[in-house]
Amino acid sequence: MRTIVIAGGTDGIGKQLALQFIRNGEYVIVIGRSSEKGEALRLEAKKLDGERKFLFLQADLSIISETIRIIHEVSRRVNHIDQLILCAQSQKLSKVYRETKEGIEHHFSLYYLSRFILSFQFRELLTNATAPLIINVCAPGVKGDIEWDDLQLQNQRSFNSIKAIMHGSRLNNLLGAAFAQSTANTNIKYVLFNPGAVQTKGATEAFDHKMINIFVKLMYKIIGLPVQKAVEPILHFVQSPPEDSLTAYKQNKKLDIAQVIPNKDQPERLVRLTLALIKQKYGDLMINYE
Repeated sequence: MRTIVIAGGTDGIGKQLALQFIRNGEYVIVIGRSSEKGEALRLEAKKLDGERKFLFLQADLSIISETIRIIHEVSRRVNHIDQLILCAQSQKLSKVYRETKEGIEHHFSLYYLSRFILSFQFRELLTNATAPLIINVCAPGVKGDIEWDDLQLQNQRSFNSIKAIMHGSRLNNLLGAAFAQSTANTNIKYVLFNPGAVQTKGATEAFDHKMINIFVKLMYKIIGLPVQKAVEPILHFVQSPPEDSLTAYKQNKKLDIAQVIPNKDQPERLVRLTLALIKQKYGDLMINYE
């Protein structure tokens, strides 16, 4: 029985994966913000006779201190992690720049920073597994530049969450490369995975305007994949991890990693800036990046 940790596992892709892993007899730890959704998922696990193989941990992963608390909680309960699946993301459209109580832009903190911390802080538990794997559900293949002088998009003329998510996806690409570089002498595999358009509630209810949401739902019925279909490549990676330390996929299509990470110096640069930000907002983390 494998131990699988899913960050952002009470909705959409994360929830679908959690239920499938429970059906397969795996031990699943789901991290999510909503205790109500966590309880609903527990009841679904119970129906599958998998309640004893399921654990929900409540946390707001946009908060560094909460992410660190959950890392300690998981580390107390298990001695290894076979798969770490990173799904936590807010798809709600917003044109308002919003910071967490720690003074960090919300999308940057949830979509990128929490994944950075979880990846590196769970490294030891991952190395204790036989075939450890991290799957970062983001959007490799999205083109664009890194705003090196404005990683949180604080100084943009007009902020919107779509821009923040796209920028966060490019940061996650560099995170994957940085992690793979730092763990080159381990057996941990890191997969950057773009599921494309998926018929999740978060995607189809991203707008506050009712008529726009109706239009988006109709559009996603045409261009989007059902969640059950969208998770199939992830289930395949879990069963047969890629051989390379870092790979990127858009659905079933393998992407050229040299195009996803065109500049080999950028991952280390991002790590240094990220650690400096964490130190400023939270304090030193014992992350050994070599």
